[in-house]
Amino acid sequence: MSHAHSDALARLREQMEGPPFHHLLRPQAVDVDPEGGTITIRLQFRDELARAKSDRAFHGGVIASLIDLAGHAAVAVKIGRMAPTIDLRIDYMSRAEGEAITAHAKLLKAGRSVARVDIEVFDAQNRSVALGRGTYSTI
Repeated sequence: MSHAHSDALARLREQMEGPPFHHLLRPQAVDVDPEGGTITIRLQFRDELARAKSDRAFHGGVIASLIDLAGHAAVAVKIGRMAPTIDLRIDYMSRAEGEAITAHAKLLKAGRSVARVDIEVFDAQNRSVALGRGTYSTI
């Protein structure tokens, strides 16, 4: 990992520690490519994130939160700060089971006022479980 990559990853991890909601989710920034506009964030399964008491699948709201967080993070890597969500679209493909889910986000465009990000979430078996597209304010 280059110095720029490791610096960007350290900054992202620091930014992710701020919001109180992140203390509930406990997201882990895994990888950042500032030049390519990509980030990877993982969530470990815990009972608090399950869709039901007897089910070891992630709740859909948790997946949506991860998608939004990954979109924010992809924009933050580019503009140096988090950006408010304008619009978020999610397609759930299948149940997200296993010990962790991982979001891969790709910044498509960051303009003067709006940024667009595509996000895909994978389960522990590397199956695509959700697709998201977020639009964020860069103002």
